[in-house]
Parts: sequence; structure tokens; C-alpha cells
Amino acid sequence: MQQRQGIWALAETSPDLMVLVRTPPAGGVIEKKPRVVLAGDCGTFPLSDMIAFLGQSRWSGVLKVNTPAGERTLTLKDGEVRAAHSDSPADRIGEVMVRMGYVSKLQLEQVLQDTPPSRIGKAMVEKNLLQAHDLFKCLTEQVSEIFHTMMLAREGAFVLVDQELDDKPAHTVNVSMQSLLMDSIRKIDEMAHFRKRIPHGRLYVQKKKPSDGTLEPEEDLVLGLINGSRTVLDLGQAAKLSEFDSTRVVYRLLEGGFASVIKEAAVPAAEVVAPRPSPAPQAAPGGFAKPDESARVITVFNTIFREVRNEVARRGRLETFLSQANAAMQANTLTQVPVLFGLTFAEDGALNSDKLHAQYEQMKSQLGTEPLASLRMALSDVMFFLLFQAGELLEQRADEDLARRVKELLATLDNR
Repeated sequence: MQQRQGIWALAETSPDLMVLVRTPPAGGVIEKKPRVVLAGDCGTFPLSDMIAFLGQSRWSGVLKVNTPAGERTLTLKDGEVRAAHSDSPADRIGEVMVRMGYVSKLQLEQVLQDTPPSRIGKAMVEKNLLQAHDLFKCLTEQVSEIFHTMMLAREGAFVLVDQELDDKPAHTVNVSMQSLLMDSIRKIDEMAHFRKRIPHGRLYVQKKKPSDGTLEPEEDLVLGLINGSRTVLDLGQAAKLSEFDSTRVVYRLLEGGFASVIKEAAVPAAEVVAPRPSPAPQAAPGGFAKPDESARVITVFNTIFREVRNEVARRGRLETFLSQANAAMQANTLTQVPVLFGLTFAEDGALNSDKLHAQYEQMKSQLGTEPLASLRMALSDVMFFLLFQAGELLEQRADEDLARRVKELLATLDNR
């Protein structure tokens, strides 16, 4: 406190903050890190606006949000989310794996007996209890859930800290800040709508009629799991869906008259094997993106995929990398956009551009009002998984150099 001698005024703040302001101000900037550069009240300042600004300004550091429910942090690198942490037991990666149905509670407890929590994901993969692409999906879901909870904070305080990032965290993901923000806003709006018919996830779901061939693959999957003794949350776990996604699917089934929700279980619990979702139906040509633009997007992303493949090959880990990448592609778990279904990586690390372009042209009409943006999103989802896999195999310097080259290639798509 010796360096802070002077007269200070106590500012009016929320009960979770104490702000002292020097009177008169002396000026100056503290050079050492970590240092707080911004703090505020979650109840009166829109965190979504600040997070959007951090993404646009490509800021690096840590955002901490302290609420009565605990502390959650986002680690940002050049405006993108690299990691998310929470002191809530429900947000631990092991709990996310169990909640999404990838491992059982017993399997998690057994692995934790001789594995520190920071290595639980890698240990699950090494013990063949989890596929690499499933781990990536769980990590991405963990980040999304923590981010979404932070967006919902209406009390407590937030602190923006300028600090050096960890050299090599246990698991690093690269997630678009803009995508997380838009997804969180969408979830808030849609969940409020869903809650009108499904007040909470502990309601049981009863089947009213079988599928009539008009349902989406996800809806068919969940409908096949409904037996009157599973709740909305149980169905999500059995179908490997998040709470939001399981609520969304059940809501659609209610709207279509395929199911109803009840307060008590209708029949004793029975094991039901989840049917495999069928490939999404292909649609007639349509849309508005020019073919040359889609071809350019495919070319740039294939160049990125080759860059990642070549960097891994230089480290002698290509066989493992390609096999895990193709397993993820065959499982159709990396993206919800069907334009990539049925594709795998060739030996050079690229996707078949002719086949991808043909599928894109054929599916335009089911890719929304901006099909080219959907194509980019699907390829970005795959790219983030490949970078995640490479990060597990490469040393820090090689990983950072690869990330720099990838950003330069992505920039070429926007510099025209």
C-alpha cells in the first residue's frame, strides 16, 4: 500500500465491488502483469456488449465473472476463446462427458482414481473410453455452457485482467467469439420460447405416435428413445445432446403431436438402444452464392487442412492424426451442416473438392438464406477440430506458428 499513499474517494458501486479513486488523480500506467484494466457490475452493464467489443478488438487476456453461483473465466487470445474455466462442479469436463452420455458416472470415477482432473480428457481417450472427436465435442460444449452462464449473469462483478497466458494448458480450443455470442443470444431467446411448454428438464416424455418419415434425423433419434420413463434430460444424455438441444428436439416433437410431457414416469425404465441417425436428405439446387466464391472458400480451407497435416507429419504423428480426423468425419459429429457428410481426408490432408462442391450445389436450398456462410461455418468447425488435435501433438512454438499461418490464410477470404 506504500505506493498508493494519498487521498482516496470511495465510489458508489454494487455490494460486490469496492472502488477507490485518487483525489486528485496522479496519472501513470502500471507496466507489470497481471493487471486489472476494467471492472464492473454484472447487474447494470451488458456483458454481451463488452464481449463483442473484446472479440472485435482482438484482445488477449482473461475475463473473470464472480456471481453468487461461483467464478467463471474466459481465456482470450487475439479476440478468440482459447479456454473456459469454472469452479462449479457441474461445469467440470468429466461431468459434461457424463451429462452428454459419452461416459458413465462409474467410468468417470474409476479414471479419476489414478488421473488428475486436469488430464481426465486425455486419459479417457488413451483408455479408449472416448474418441478424440467426442472429447473435442465435450470440450466445445463445456466452453459454450460456461460462456452462456456468464452471459446470463445478472448480479455479481466482472473483472478484465491483462495477463500472460499459460504456456500450454491441458486442453486448448479455438472457438469464435462471434459464434459463441450469437449462439448464446439465440439460446436465450429460444429457451424462453421452449419453456412455455417444457418448464424444466425433469419432466418425463411419453410417445404419442411413431415417426411418419417427415422428422429430422435428430428428432427420429430422440423419438426412438422415448419410453415414458425418460425425462428431457435423460433423453439428452441417451442421445448425446446438450440440455438445450434435447429441449429443442422434444419441443419440436410436442409441436408435431409425436410426444407429450408428463410429471410422473409412465412405465418402468427399460434399456433402449439408440438408432443411428440417417444421413440428412439432399435437396434440389438453389441459393444465391456464386459457384466461384464457394470454390474459393473450399480451396482456402483445403490449403489450411494441408498446412495442419504437414505440420503434424513433420513431427512424425501423421498416421494417428489422420485416423482420428477421418473417424470424426465419418461420425458426422464435427458440424451440424450436412454438406460435409460422407467426406474424408485424403493422404495429403485435403477433402475432395469436386465432391464437396457438388454436395454444396445440391444442398444450397437447405443451408438457409446465406448458404456460403453455412459452408464456411461447417469448414470452420472441422478446422477447429484439426487445430485442437494438432495442439495435442505439437510443441507450443510449433502450435502457435501453425495458428498464425492459419489466420493469415483465413484473412484472404475477407480481403477481397
